[in-house]
Amino acid sequence: MRKFLSTIFLIGFLFSFATAANAEIKVPSQVGDIYVQDYANVLNREDSQTLIQLGKKLEDTTSAQLAVLTIPSLEGNDIKEYANTAFRKYGLGNKEKNNGVLLLYAKKDRQIRIEVGYGLEGVVTDIRSGKILDQSAIPYLKKGEESLAITNTYKSLYNVILNGSEQTGHSKTSNLWDNLKVFIIIAIVIGIIIIDMMFFNGVLTYFILNLLPALLSSSGGGGPRGGGGGSSGGGGSDRKF
Repeated sequence: MRKFLSTIFLIGFLFSFATAANAEIKVPSQVGDIYVQDYANVLNREDSQTLIQLGKKLEDTTSAQLAVLTIPSLEGNDIKEYANTAFRKYGLGNKEKNNGVLLLYAKKDRQIRIEVGYGLEGVVTDIRSGKILDQSAIPYLKKGEESLAITNTYKSLYNVILNGSEQTGHSKTSNLWDNLKVFIIIAIVIGIIIIDMMFFNGVLTYFILNLLPALLSSSGGGGPRGGGGGSSGGGGSDRKF
């Protein structure tokens, strides 16, 4: 009888362990621009728009992506595992550079984490991310000022990433390459116009000018921005309050 009960207990233990191990972390899908996913509704409208604009500016300048995700609850999951799963689902950062950062806030669990992509682990170090949480997030979260805590933390991360990218030359290199591409395109267009005027009496130029408004309207859709395919290795810091 004792052996039978022991066997039943062992089977039940293994079953519960397997169930827990196979529990799927459910990360909400992206809505709107990737920079702000406020599922816990802790950000006011003004702060949300400010962070979206900062996120766009940072990506345009450095190619890095900084996103915030707020959720009602971790639903029993470890915050580090949840953040890593969310980071990978959203594909934060450039696929080659893996330069994404995720700020995760779990409201009911009273936990917050900064998850850092491989490419920015030398800029947003574990120590630095911990200090940012201690200085920019925790004091305000303890007072119930959630929107201010998230906004301050996001801005602190923004400055660290921007300054780190400039020091490593990523921002300057990107700007030089963008300027060079514009110069090449202008030179090609001017060359085509000259050849067209000399040999085709401007027929091609007239065709391009008539086609240009349609091309501009189709390419400037301004849809929501998504992740660039980056990945995270688990670097960063988290805090309870």
